[in-house]
Amino acid sequence: MQPASTSPPAPRRPWSFWLALVLALALTGSVLLNMLLGLAALGNNLDPGIRPRFDETLVDGERSANEKVVVLPIQGVIMEEGDGPGALRSVSRMRSMLHAVRQDKSVKAIVLDIDSPGGGVTASDQIHHELSRFRKETGIPIVALFGDVAASGGYYVAMASDEILAHTTTITGSIGVISQFPQVRDLMDKIGVEILTIKSLDEHGKPSFKDMGSPFREMRPEERKILQGLVTHMWERFVQVVAEGRKGHLEPAQVRALADGRIFTGQQALDLKLIDALGYQEDAFQRARELGKAPQAKVVRLHHRETLLDLLGGTGLSAKEWSAPLRVLERATLHGPRMMYLWSGS
Repeated sequence: MQPASTSPPAPRRPWSFWLALVLALALTGSVLLNMLLGLAALGNNLDPGIRPRFDETLVDGERSANEKVVVLPIQGVIMEEGDGPGALRSVSRMRSMLHAVRQDKSVKAIVLDIDSPGGGVTASDQIHHELSRFRKETGIPIVALFGDVAASGGYYVAMASDEILAHTTTITGSIGVISQFPQVRDLMDKIGVEILTIKSLDEHGKPSFKDMGSPFREMRPEERKILQGLVTHMWERFVQVVAEGRKGHLEPAQVRALADGRIFTGQQALDLKLIDALGYQEDAFQRARELGKAPQAKVVRLHHRETLLDLLGGTGLSAKEWSAPLRVLERATLHGPRMMYLWSGS
């Protein structure tokens, strides 16, 4: 009896085959990931009227109502910085929300839900400009409602509204400008570190102002004078905006007298005519309905819809971390000095 024949073992694949397979899989995965990131980035750049960027949450009223009052949040530090995940995009987000509201003909009024210590001078001014332009072009009334804090830039942006309500316990005011420059030269001396700076000179061959505000040396009197002039100019702009926003309530001279950086409670702000009334959320909604001539309007809140890029990004500072004004000042120092409409509490 002959033994059963057995099949010869399958030839082993060379190591180069497995290497090629791994590289092919890695390449395929990379292509797919880049496609997803590209689509996410495209989604971020699409016009909000083409690709809805916001979700609505019913806050008050009947869901079946045809007319709307829209709540737009202005919360945390007001900044426009960076494009990547974790970036602060206060101006871009407000611009997108207002664009979305323009497309919805059922919107009869807006409530600005402001809970902010302020932020960048230019970012605050841009949001004020966007709100003012929207109100002028659409005729849609805006009611501002102050939360815990609506100070400095948070108060600045409210000047684009028709009326301002605050809680009794609100902290507001802080009409002023701040720019901080840390000094570490003594520390550098202690640890034996020296920073050598090579900079351009002025036309007479004398030291220029190129490194003005450097933390590594003492500020010269002429540099302080220049910086103080810039701060004063930004302060004048703040006073002008408040005088225009509170026209009929406060004279420019009265605004200037209040623009010394002081903060006020809601009651104090009402007594000083910096706001129009004290109230709660329901009072702001009711006033918005009255100004919008839509007594049965439902109140909805817009929420930013996270894109795939937002979800994939895990870097940058969270909104909670950015809510601390002192941390923002620290971050601003790393990115270079800047003027701030910000109540830092420090």
